[in-house]
Amino acid sequence: MTEIWPTKSRLVLKKVNKGFSLVEIAIAVLVISLIATFSLKGKELIRTARLRAVIEQVETFRIAANSFAEKYGAIPGDLQNAKELISESLENGSGSGEILSKEDAKRFWSHLSKSGLISAELVNGYPVSKIGGYFSVSSNINGKPGTWLVLSKGTGDNRSFSGIMTTESAYYIDRSMDNGLPTEGDVQILKGQYASGECIVGSKYNFKNKNEDCVLLFRIW
Repeated sequence: MTEIWPTKSRLVLKKVNKGFSLVEIAIAVLVISLIATFSLKGKELIRTARLRAVIEQVETFRIAANSFAEKYGAIPGDLQNAKELISESLENGSGSGEILSKEDAKRFWSHLSKSGLISAELVNGYPVSKIGGYFSVSSNINGKPGTWLVLSKGTGDNRSFSGIMTTESAYYIDRSMDNGLPTEGDVQILKGQYASGECIVGSKYNFKNKNEDCVLLFRIW
């Protein structure tokens, strides 16, 4: 006896490809553009806020250093009787009137800290900046008279330094605090054998350079 099994009918589905309309494409492009714009603006706002925080740090340190000098009759780090006047834990300065070596710079910050004139935490003997790196201090650096705060990524001997920020960021700080000229005034760029990179060319900012090559100087005295 032969059995006949019913066959299953196949349902053939016809795929309908529906493309995006021009209006939908335009909306998608607009949304992507807005996201990119807000992302860039957000990054710029964060960068500006950090640079403003650095400026506040510099002003705080300047005021503290001048207050110390008025109170003790010597610059921080150079006070010869710091042990007696401030704290037994401190090292006395040499009385030379200058901050030259790495040891001098660390004494500068320890004298300010122990005197209660700054509250910044010291890491490896230096305060950390709001953009990373450290604030050191040096007198007569690169032939520049006076004593300067030095903002850099690091220092080995307190005479040569590595870059910490881009040219655009350095220029923002300079024009916010001073005259916007990298080799003049109370805010300057360290160059030559004392700093790596090409943050400036001649006496002008090198905006073509996008690397973090700039080492900043802030005059205290």
